[in-house]
Amino acid sequence: MKKRTIYQLAALLALHSSWGPEVKWLCNPVLSCHSCALSWFACPIGVFVHYAGYHLFPFVALGTVLLIGVLAGRLFCGWVCPFGYLQDLLYKIRWRKVSLPDWTRNIKYLVLIFLVLLVPYFLGETTRFSFCRFCPAATIQAALPSVISTGQITYGTVVRFTILFGVIGFVIVARRGFCRVLCPIGALMAPLNYLSYWVVRRPREHCLSCRTCDRLCPTDVHPSERFSNGLPANRALDCIVCHDCQGVCPAAAGGNTTCEKPR
Repeated sequence: MKKRTIYQLAALLALHSSWGPEVKWLCNPVLSCHSCALSWFACPIGVFVHYAGYHLFPFVALGTVLLIGVLAGRLFCGWVCPFGYLQDLLYKIRWRKVSLPDWTRNIKYLVLIFLVLLVPYFLGETTRFSFCRFCPAATIQAALPSVISTGQITYGTVVRFTILFGVIGFVIVARRGFCRVLCPIGALMAPLNYLSYWVVRRPREHCLSCRTCDRLCPTDVHPSERFSNGLPANRALDCIVCHDCQGVCPAAAGGNTTCEKPR
């Protein structure tokens, strides 16, 4: 878990270290706004919104995301995504925690279908009702620097910051709440967990069924059930491939990460 935190911090610094050069034609499947002056890569959601608004098909963007998903599933969600890292930090704040109903996991698919694809397709790329206009990552990386530099606050800015504060409060009480309920990148990448070549193996030949990993799992996918049935833990839609279930297992000192064909 400490190792993952180091990787997340390194990814945060690396993805936002541009001094001018950029690779905005390449999508990185994490929630990081490409309108940020320091970003190297494009956000796939921003690209999808843009292309949907102009009635174009994002072949390169979608192909890049699918390729990464087939190779590693949602590994980037657990190890690279800056907004995922922020959620992990905020959840450490001492406050009353809540469990989310299972049905809330389906909301992110509606967000992807409507706010990322259909709304910009019918109302145009500049519509105020696309996901990008409400994205909390974009508010931090683009809207906040703009307000600081210009001092201008509009009605749209107030709405964006209100949503941002609401999301912050949400992820303080619900672990990885945004990932599980609202993130359209998570919705896009989730089915690829079943196809990915990345495998989160059970730590031992036989699971002890102590459910320690279930209590630690940031997205409540109950890895012990898959371990006990001889399945990889990441064969679940909401698994972010964090490997925390391996690291906490009392039957093993560490985990075993391998890449092999999906089962």
